[in-house]
This record gives sequence, C-alpha cells and structure tokens, in this order.
Amino acid sequence: MPLIAPRHAIASVYAGLFFGIGVFMPFFPIWLEGRGFDAAMIALALAVPQTVRLLTMPLGGVLADRSGRPRATLIGYALATALCFAGIAIAPNATFILIGLGLTAIFWQPSLPVLDAYAVARRREGILDYGRVRLWGSMAFIGGNLVAGALLGGVVFGQVPRDAVIWLIVGASVAAALAAATLEEVKAPPRQEKGRPGGGLAGLAPVLLVGMAAAALAQGAHAVLYAFASIHWHARGLSDTVIGLLWSLGVIAEVVLFHFGTRVTRRLGAERLLLLGGTTGVLRFGAMAFDPPTALLLLLQPLHAVTFGCTYLGTVELVARHAPPARGASVQAMAAWATAIAMAAATLASGPLWQAFGTRAFLASAAFGALGALLALVAGRMRDDRPVAGRTGAG
Repeated sequence: MPLIAPRHAIASVYAGLFFGIGVFMPFFPIWLEGRGFDAAMIALALAVPQTVRLLTMPLGGVLADRSGRPRATLIGYALATALCFAGIAIAPNATFILIGLGLTAIFWQPSLPVLDAYAVARRREGILDYGRVRLWGSMAFIGGNLVAGALLGGVVFGQVPRDAVIWLIVGASVAAALAAATLEEVKAPPRQEKGRPGGGLAGLAPVLLVGMAAAALAQGAHAVLYAFASIHWHARGLSDTVIGLLWSLGVIAEVVLFHFGTRVTRRLGAERLLLLGGTTGVLRFGAMAFDPPTALLLLLQPLHAVTFGCTYLGTVELVARHAPPARGASVQAMAAWATAIAMAAATLASGPLWQAFGTRAFLASAAFGALGALLALVAGRMRDDRPVAGRTGAG
C-alpha cells in the first residue's frame, strides 16, 4: 500500500521540480548580474546548462523507456541537483559558477522526461489523469515566481540575501526527492524486438522530424525573454514582486490551457497547435521589441499560454501520434533535445544581440517564431492521418 496516492505523489514531484524552475527563470539572471556578470556572460551562463542538455536529455528518454527504476533515478537526480545548486551558491568566482551550472544540467532537466514517462505509465494503468497531475507543475512554477519575488522584494521577512534565490531551488529539489521517495517502482517497458527500427532517427516519420524542428524554433523564440526580460524590467524600476507577477501571468494562462488541453488538442491537432505557437510568437515578441509599457506587458505575458503552451501540447501530440511503438519517451526526449539545440543557439546569440540592440533583440525572437510557423505549415501538408499503434494522446 503506497504511503500516499500515486497521483498526489507524482504531482508533488512535479511541484518540487517546477517550483525551482519558477525561481530560476525570472530571478537567476538577476542573481548573476549581482555577481558581476555582464550581458554576454549572462547569456553564456544560461547557455552552458542548455548546451550540456544536448548530451544529457537523450539519457533521460533512454532511462524512461528502458530503466525499471524510475523512482530511484528521480531521487538521485533531485538530490544531485540540490547539491550542485548549493555549490553554485558558494562558488567563489564565475568559472566555478559555470562549472556548477554544467553539472546541474546533467541531473535537473533530464528528470522531466523520466517523470513524464512514469506519469504516462501510471495513467495507462488507469491510476491517474496525466493532464490534471502535470497541472501542478505549472502551478508550482507560479508559486516559485511569486514566493521568490515577494521574498527578494522584501515583502516578507524584510530584505534577504540575494543568494536566497539559489537556496530556494535547493529546497525545492530536496522536496522533489522526498516526494519521489513515496513513488512505487514500475516494470521496465519491453525492449525492442530484433528487426524493428533502432534508436535515433531511424524509423521516424518525416512529418515527425519536421514538426520537431518547428517546435524547437517556436520554443527557441523564448531565449531573449528568458535571459534578459527580468533584467530589463528590473532596470526599468519594476519591483521583484511585479516581475514575479508578470512571469506568473504567463503560467496562469498556461494552466488554463492545460486544463482544457485534451479538448483543444483534439480540435486543432498537433500541426495547427505548432502553427499557432509560432505565429503568436511573431506577435508577442514583435511587440516586446518596442519596449511596451507595463500595462501592455500585462496583456502580452498571458500569450505565453500560446507561444509555449500550444507548442508544448502540439509536440506531445505529434510524438504520441507518430512515434514508433515503445519509443514514446525516447522520441519525446529527442524533441526536447531539438528544442535544447535551438534554445542554446538562441541564448548564445541573445547576449551580443542584447548588447548591440537592447529590446530590438526580440525581433530575432519573432523571426524564430516565424520560421517555426513556416515549418508547422510544411508539417501540416506532410501529415499522414493513418493512426499509429500505441497512440497515447496529449494527456
């Protein structure tokens, strides 16, 4: 008999992981700036873990498809993440911070494909509703935004050290490990039979490859936002609390989308979701290139539900529809890998672009969205409507 219900345990692991991400995304660039990093160094620091992910993200998919011990894997990854961030907090200089970020990426991001695969496996057993469980990750992301903003803004406890950003992530990772300890192990999925398509790109439908590229570009469009939006808003005089609110607005809208995600996905399909994500990116980031006032930002930030959320749902549905049987998690990890490539390249470019053009760098983000939308159109024309065995749906 499990200590707590599986759906609650899995939701708690999602919450621990995403609370840390909710602290990291808006406030870690500001922490780096406080440690003396300029725009180019901030871009480099954020690109380091994204680049390391290119090697480690496929590992997460392999573990999800082949390992019989997802519980132990998640516990180990979460504890290692906490240890690495603790090292970053006490790092004496930029070199050690960069090393710490590289080590962190080995464990933090690959946790998500493992957890996704575990949650989908339990859903197939009829134990939980994947979408409703995954929703708590987005809710925790909002919590990370608001708690960190309130704490660092002195709304609670007065002024606190800036290193609190790091220790909040450490605490969230430890909480994720404790929650993972309450999970039950599941049997490893059956290995591929001889003569069936192997790993890598072998056996993947062309529409899947084009669609993954479209998703990668649409998600890569967020690189400038992730790297410099908080810094710019801070320089404009917005408080940490307001910055946390701006970030949380996007994820609140994302939560609403995910709540109706199955209905939206069935109505639009994968390629149209990807197209919507890319075209909305042109609108959102094109407007941000002209440094809109705070009132307009309050309207632009909820578009994250489309630029990120629709792209995410479209990617999940694309993989569910076209991935070969017994390779769902591995192919999902490959999609995340493609996104990591686009995000790392865009983040590296964002530093020089920001130094040279300021908010006009968001025009490059709009261009990424446009390219993603174009590839989504191509994928839509290539779509093969024949059902694929083992389809799981978008959750």
